[in-house]
Amino acid sequence: MEVDDGNESKPSASPVAFSSVFDPSNRIGFFKSAFAFASQMAADIFDDNQEDKMENKILSLLDDIKKRKREKKDESEEEEDAENKRLRTSEADTKKPSHDDPSPPNKNNGLDMKNYSWSQTLGDVMVQVPVPFGTKKKVVICDIKNTSLRVGVKGQPLLIDGELFQAVKVCESYWILEDNETVTILLSKCNPWEWWKSVVKGDRGIDTSRCEPGLRRLDGLGYEAERHMRKLLFDYGQKCKGLPTSDNCPEVLQKFIVHHPYLNLPQSE
Repeated sequence: MEVDDGNESKPSASPVAFSSVFDPSNRIGFFKSAFAFASQMAADIFDDNQEDKMENKILSLLDDIKKRKREKKDESEEEEDAENKRLRTSEADTKKPSHDDPSPPNKNNGLDMKNYSWSQTLGDVMVQVPVPFGTKKKVVICDIKNTSLRVGVKGQPLLIDGELFQAVKVCESYWILEDNETVTILLSKCNPWEWWKSVVKGDRGIDTSRCEPGLRRLDGLGYEAERHMRKLLFDYGQKCKGLPTSDNCPEVLQKFIVHHPYLNLPQSE
């Protein structure tokens, strides 16, 4: 007696031939038979399990395609973000000012520094150094030499201490304490035809090609400093002409004030 093996595949049924004949008088019946035959053939070829497996494979393939697209998109976005970050960093490094790179000058051909600000004409350099409010003149250190400058307050670190960019005429250079809070210094250049890049060598400099010749405005100093500087300039002009100064002949200054009241010069005592 033979025993059927459960794993042995069953023999397939013999194919059934399509036996319907087209009858012009019964076209609908012919097509119904044809569709029925086709359905039977499909059922014989693809059983339910095969259809489920095929559907699962298709869905799995679609999910895999979507997953790969997402991964590719994420990788592309990460690469783009990394490139943008690199470009921003490169631009920031390019724009970052270096200590050696010249800065554009301020409106008075100088520069505003951390401890002081300065301006210049072709003939002189003016430096303004803020000091603690209420500072007395006797505690101010302002040592002007031919090639160096030291400025500060006694008992505190110097605010300026270094070699000047170019030599100055010490006898024609001055300083005053304005409103007990600002030391204003006028340095007379030995070479009046050269723009200074900085007051002290080693400090951040300016692009001298952008300096503009002309008279520096004094009305931004403050009332006391402005009046004193104008008096110094008046006396300097008198000396250059070989004429008496306001100290030697006060009447000269008074006469000049009468003819030039807009200059805000101080009255002689």
